[in-house]
Amino acid sequence: HSFPTRRSSDLLLDWRAELGRFQRFGLLGFAAYALAVARRHHWRALPRAGAFVMLIALALRVAVLPVTPTLSDDVHRYAWEGKVLAHGMNPWRYAPDAPELAPLRDEVQAQVNHPSLRAIYPPLAELGFALVARISYTLIAFKLWVILHDLALCAVLAWWCARRGGSAWDALVYAWNPLVIAEYAGSAHHDPTAILWCVVALAWLERRPLMAAGSMLAAVMVKWAALPAWPFVLRDQPSPRLRLGAMLALLLALAGYVALTHGQDSGLEAFVMTWRHNDALFGPVAALLGESRARLLVSAALAGLTLALLLRRVETVAATRLLFRAGLLLSPVVHPWYLGWVLALEPLSPSWPWLVLSCTVGLAYGVGAPPIEAGAFHPSAWTRAFEYGLPALVAILLWLVDLRRRNRVRDVA
Repeated sequence: HSFPTRRSSDLLLDWRAELGRFQRFGLLGFAAYALAVARRHHWRALPRAGAFVMLIALALRVAVLPVTPTLSDDVHRYAWEGKVLAHGMNPWRYAPDAPELAPLRDEVQAQVNHPSLRAIYPPLAELGFALVARISYTLIAFKLWVILHDLALCAVLAWWCARRGGSAWDALVYAWNPLVIAEYAGSAHHDPTAILWCVVALAWLERRPLMAAGSMLAAVMVKWAALPAWPFVLRDQPSPRLRLGAMLALLLALAGYVALTHGQDSGLEAFVMTWRHNDALFGPVAALLGESRARLLVSAALAGLTLALLLRRVETVAATRLLFRAGLLLSPVVHPWYLGWVLALEPLSPSWPWLVLSCTVGLAYGVGAPPIEAGAFHPSAWTRAFEYGLPALVAILLWLVDLRRRNRVRDVA
């Protein structure tokens, strides 16, 4: 086994123990990244844009490949559940601390978070974990699994941006983002293994709608965060028969997933019903109505927004972007790596407030120093006010500048 519990080398930064230094380096990285985003239009005439974007994306991910994840221990659950499934056992039936799994226990299982909860991840995610565990039950193998998907996503974005009339340079908005690199190549969060199929589906939808539906189904079965895009993928199917078939496939897949995760010690039910961390707009709503009613209200708000977008025939990519953003702002749980779902669509037309949030969301881990208490850090209301308030301020300033520009144009006319 090769799942180190400490940093791999004294030359490498322990991101949790040296959080202040990590955040300062992140701020410098974001400044360089912001300059690249702002200057990318001046590089359009340069040849081999896609190759250059990919080369830098690869170098940035390789640079953090040796880092041992300390800000999050999710990769240990991936590895443990992959091992359980690879040995023919059922991670949706047995929690990591279940006595039935005693013969498989190792140092990885000892580091799994919430060991009393059964698997939360959908079947395709778990099959991926099992494949990696079967090939190489090591930290580096799981990180490479994520990085390969993430690099494939960068390549798809470069191709898609160019095909939509933009430039492959636009893909750097995602590919070079410091948060993306830290959370996926550094901490090994597996979101790119789902985001890749979501973006492929959106890119395919106009020309290959049936393949797009299959790709989006794969995305949901890796991580159900892709669900908001589904109503629009269904709407855009070219015939009622295909629409019905895609809907039945989704319902069967979701029914199977819920059946696997339902019941006592369900990780999915614990997440949906009780977990809360680093929330934005959910906090004020919960303060007014209580958490249970707030969860119902934000779910109803997202459902209502989805219906409104469908009725207004809003284009699928635009609707998906809006729902991903709204879902993140209304969610009771906002881990930094969740922002990757929003950032993956930012190359199409970058929004500076959301890019700024990709910098400030790192405060969810602590403010300049690691938390004294063991376990996860829960940012204070003041910390969250700055984390979300600074991007909101940027949005207001940009709106005022745009309003002033439009007024000048109208006065001249």
